[in-house]
Amino acid sequence: MTGKKLSRTGLYIVIFCSVLLITNASLGMVLTVQSSESLTSMIHDRMLDISNTAAAMIDGDALSRIEADDTDSPEYKEILDILLYFRDNIDLKYIYCIRDMGNKNFVFTIDPAVDDPGLFGEPIVYTDALYSASLGVPSVDSKPYEDRWGSFYSAYSPVFDSKGNVSGIVAVDFSAEWYAAKMKNFFKTIVFVSFFFLLLGAVVVFVMAYRFRKRFRVMCKELDSLTDGIETLAEELTSESVLEGGTELFKEIAGDQKSFDSDIMEMSNRLSMLREYMTRQIGFVRAKAYKDGLTGLDNRTAYMEHIHYIDQMIENGTASFGVAMFDINGLKNINDELGHEIGDKVIIKTARILTSVFEGMKTYRIGGDEFVVDLDCSEEEIIRLMKKFDDMISSQISNDETPEIAISKGYAIYSFGRDRSHQDVFSRADNEMYSDKKKYYLEHADRRRSY
Repeated sequence: MTGKKLSRTGLYIVIFCSVLLITNASLGMVLTVQSSESLTSMIHDRMLDISNTAAAMIDGDALSRIEADDTDSPEYKEILDILLYFRDNIDLKYIYCIRDMGNKNFVFTIDPAVDDPGLFGEPIVYTDALYSASLGVPSVDSKPYEDRWGSFYSAYSPVFDSKGNVSGIVAVDFSAEWYAAKMKNFFKTIVFVSFFFLLLGAVVVFVMAYRFRKRFRVMCKELDSLTDGIETLAEELTSESVLEGGTELFKEIAGDQKSFDSDIMEMSNRLSMLREYMTRQIGFVRAKAYKDGLTGLDNRTAYMEHIHYIDQMIENGTASFGVAMFDINGLKNINDELGHEIGDKVIIKTARILTSVFEGMKTYRIGGDEFVVDLDCSEEEIIRLMKKFDDMISSQISNDETPEIAISKGYAIYSFGRDRSHQDVFSRADNEMYSDKKKYYLEHADRRRSY
């Protein structure tokens, strides 16, 4: 390969590495955003768990009856004790109870804060999450709000009375600074991890690119040597008496190929040319191997593969087929007395009649004068086709080219449970064909020594 082509390959490697790194960076950003959203959801869930648990422990009927001068009542103290438990044992800023005064106005009822508690009836800053809780749906602030105690995110959970009505709301405050610190630390961790893996990915990519480029130089030399010798290889493999088209076919395919200035594309193009050439030749050889050269029908090799396929269907319980056997009577006498050229014409004529009658069904020549048809129809249809075959044979007029043709025949249909293999069906058809042949020779004793 030339230096120009290698430099182009190097450009491809650089582009590939760049795309890979950009993809890695983009993936890191996406993961960062998704992880941030997941953390936010986790914090909100934790806040709601606390407020929901506290709300579930409070007697809604008692909360609805609390007034400003009930601080010494048992009901007030019971609710206060619950709030104090959460305040003293859980990492939160404030916890308190709220009453809905209507028209989106909310006030404090019970606040266990030690320093500067909210007074009974003191207004609460309105948020959409608070209003949602007043409708019976626990919610968390999506944005921080400010009041005289500072900036907070709050979780709100409704307290229901015995009739299922919202009698109050439990609010749990978390400092906006605490919330922001959690998010900041998490973001730093994600950025650090993403950067680390991005850097690690870059190192791996460049190491692999270097090794790939080195290996690619070697591969280029090897493939260049291979592609330069394609035509020579074709000439050595090709014998026009055996393969289709000879080296002319190779030149035809080569002439259809485009020229590329990229070493990879040019190499791919030349290998594609060899593949197309060899594919055509393999197809030609396969056709030769599976076709009868005289009649163009499938030959015995093809029939053996068909038998294998049928046996598999029998084993799987999905078989449905029939076998028809045909044998030309007196072909040896025709060959001996009229010559093999006339005998070949009789064989060709028989093949044409069979393919005409059994149109669309597979017909095989499995021996010199033996033919098999793979039946794929009902028995009524088989009987009709056999009669049609007899009529066509009877209507044949002998001449100098081909004498009168006589053909023995027999058929059998696969029977589930009775036939264990294709051979069982074949044998019945073969026996019927030989019975027909025996009957023919009994009726035409003279034909045994003539055509």
